[in-house]
Amino acid sequence: MNENPFHAVKILALTLIILSISLLPSCLKVENPTLMKIGLVGGPGSFNDRGFNQQALVGILLAASTIPFDWEARESESSAQIDSNIRYFVRNNFDLVITLGYDAAEATMNAVTTHPSVKFLLLDYTFPVVPKNLVCVNYQVDQASFPCGFLAAWWATQKNAVNPKIAYVAGPNFSEIQQFTVSYTKGVEYFNTQYNKSVQVSGVNATAFNDTVQGARLADSLINQGADVVFACAGKTGNGALYKVKERAKYGIGVDVDQYISIPDVGPYLLTSCMKRLDRTIKAEVLNFYYGQYHGGQIIHCTLENQGVEMAPYHDYDPFIPSDIKTAIDAVKTGIMNGTIPTGWPQ
Repeated sequence: MNENPFHAVKILALTLIILSISLLPSCLKVENPTLMKIGLVGGPGSFNDRGFNQQALVGILLAASTIPFDWEARESESSAQIDSNIRYFVRNNFDLVITLGYDAAEATMNAVTTHPSVKFLLLDYTFPVVPKNLVCVNYQVDQASFPCGFLAAWWATQKNAVNPKIAYVAGPNFSEIQQFTVSYTKGVEYFNTQYNKSVQVSGVNATAFNDTVQGARLADSLINQGADVVFACAGKTGNGALYKVKERAKYGIGVDVDQYISIPDVGPYLLTSCMKRLDRTIKAEVLNFYYGQYHGGQIIHCTLENQGVEMAPYHDYDPFIPSDIKTAIDAVKTGIMNGTIPTGWPQ
């Protein structure tokens, strides 16, 4: 099956950005004292993690290709370093500070409260009450994870019609990770109901997001238990799981970005990826901030409908997924968007 040429151009462009990121140091800085200053604080791991952090940095690069602003991105390996990096940006009078996820939530709120004149953007975490100098972004990733589970279940029945099994290697067991795993499992259950099958799901939670060795070990154990498809939603730990999927000649589902593009070594083993479009969010909110449309005090919801979350293309597996299954997955997405198919989240 021939790939859409426009899609191929988009893949090439994103690949070039990703390759450029892999060559950059841990502290990325562009200086122009006359411009608006924006700082990005990475979550645990590096900006070439081929996932969550890298997607955020791509968003900064995309925004910088559209409007002029001064920016700096600083990596973080711990919560203490996240806090230190936030303080650095505040101390150096940055206009907007962007932080990422659960690990940054407490430090971000402390800075928001202490420095009301500084504007903040926190992705992938929300508070019940959002101060006026903070924008929170909620990724309804369950809407993309559910159809990924449906696809994984179908694929497992093609590999083992008698005893089909799939699995997941997830990050530490808190709410934002459960949102992936609960909905992924519900997608499998929905498939079983629709097709009268009994695909089994098992999964484990890693203890960290940056331990590729642990990810490989956990995936190996799940494959030894019979899993043909492994969903890796655990940052760099999940990358280790995907490399083990390749080694064992099984099948994987990536996370956060289209990992067919970001980790080409494992691309031939990926059915799809469950994507959070941090790149789109950051580009859009940086442009809004630049043009005086900062959404302080608000929660932005990223959904299937507004393409804030997505299933990645099937890539190499597109010719092998029959039209009726593709149609069924599209119907699942429609049902999720119109509210007739619940994803199981929140529980």
